[in-house]
Amino acid sequence: MAEPATETGLDEGLEVLTRERMARWHIPGATVGELSGGASAVAGFGVASLETGYPIRADSLFQIGSITKIFTATLVMMLVEEGKLDLDQPVHTYLPELKLADSDARERITLRMLLCHSAGFFGDYFEDFGMGDDALSRYVARLDTLEQQTPVGTSWAYNNAGFCLAGAVIERVCGEPYERVVRRRIFEPLGLTHTFFFAHEAITYPVSVGHTQITPARDEHEVARLYPLPRAVNPAGGVISSVSDLLTFAAFHLDGGVTRDGKRLLAEAATRAMWEPRMAAANFAEAYGTGWETRRLDGVRVVGHGGSTNGFNARLLLIPERRYALVILTNSGRGSAMYQEILEARLAERFGLQAPQPQPIKLPRKALARFAGVYTLPDVRVEVVATASGLRATTEYRDVLSGKNETYPPQLLRPIGEREFIITEPEEAASARVDFLLDDAGLPRFLRSGGRLHRRATS
Repeated sequence: MAEPATETGLDEGLEVLTRERMARWHIPGATVGELSGGASAVAGFGVASLETGYPIRADSLFQIGSITKIFTATLVMMLVEEGKLDLDQPVHTYLPELKLADSDARERITLRMLLCHSAGFFGDYFEDFGMGDDALSRYVARLDTLEQQTPVGTSWAYNNAGFCLAGAVIERVCGEPYERVVRRRIFEPLGLTHTFFFAHEAITYPVSVGHTQITPARDEHEVARLYPLPRAVNPAGGVISSVSDLLTFAAFHLDGGVTRDGKRLLAEAATRAMWEPRMAAANFAEAYGTGWETRRLDGVRVVGHGGSTNGFNARLLLIPERRYALVILTNSGRGSAMYQEILEARLAERFGLQAPQPQPIKLPRKALARFAGVYTLPDVRVEVVATASGLRATTEYRDVLSGKNETYPPQLLRPIGEREFIITEPEEAASARVDFLLDDAGLPRFLRSGGRLHRRATS
């Protein structure tokens, strides 16, 4: 049984670092929490809303987006342990009515594939099916409209819809709505009293609102008016939480499935298995486990997950062998630029851990030219042009959450392999990677960026 953490304010170094990076990226508000050994530290910075000026508190609530996926995966593992689910059984075993666009995929997709993003169908489906308890089942009934982009289990591509499908499986085997199961099985036993799924629950607490840049090329922010995700997307990204509650959730995993009051909710072997790499995660992360991103820095395992919704960006990171966790919650769609710099600086300062930086290489102009073209997703168009030293990518994008149409500043890409590139400009995206998936003839079929597969348009 772990001792209850003693909570204090952040040390001066982390506080100064946070304030500097918030100013650098014009982030309206943030909370930061750190767990080390038996002590935790939390603090709030900035404002909850640029319009009201109300200050962020250490216990302010933020949307945490896809960090929710760890909650969904944790619940699946609990049900596996109880014999109610099997990670390697086809999903249709639990949902016989399931239809997908590809009948072979429908027969073969398993829960494990859903939880490590290898199911192969298009994943950014955010249709709103209302606030009723049938929202998720209605969502799943439309999955047959989504393209099967790659054969099952062959390629990694980020898949929100896959986690929603996993949520529907949870509903079916538990016989109650997904949110109710998570509350009963995770929130309440862990004492997560500031963690919710619905805006009407969060509104009675100190709550932050999201902000987006007025245009992608400017620093100025505005309040993001659409607050909640559609209810059907809750298993993929619907949790609203505080930094302290997320540290408690982190401690539960670090302590092998035991709550702070000594109650075991999950076997230690199951929590450790969630961190094991299941699929190389392309340019998104080194690898993906069961609901967790995972990598090694100088031989040390580092796991975590990020989350992005309309006007919010969040990050949770764990170093299991040091019983260490760091949580950064921001109310800015640009928050990932800030939290990435804080994470890198903190890991280097405290543990001497640094990710290796890939070195650009030279490719012949002809080799670069084959990647030129237009690549598309629903609501996304990326035009790629070959340059003397790499590629230039310009993205036009309709945000399905905010409804805004945007053209982003061009990204300059330098090759670090035969089909992999690193972004060098703009600064806030620097060091992110993109790659290309080739067809049997060696020609580009997909541009993979942000974990998403953008199909090359035919002329």
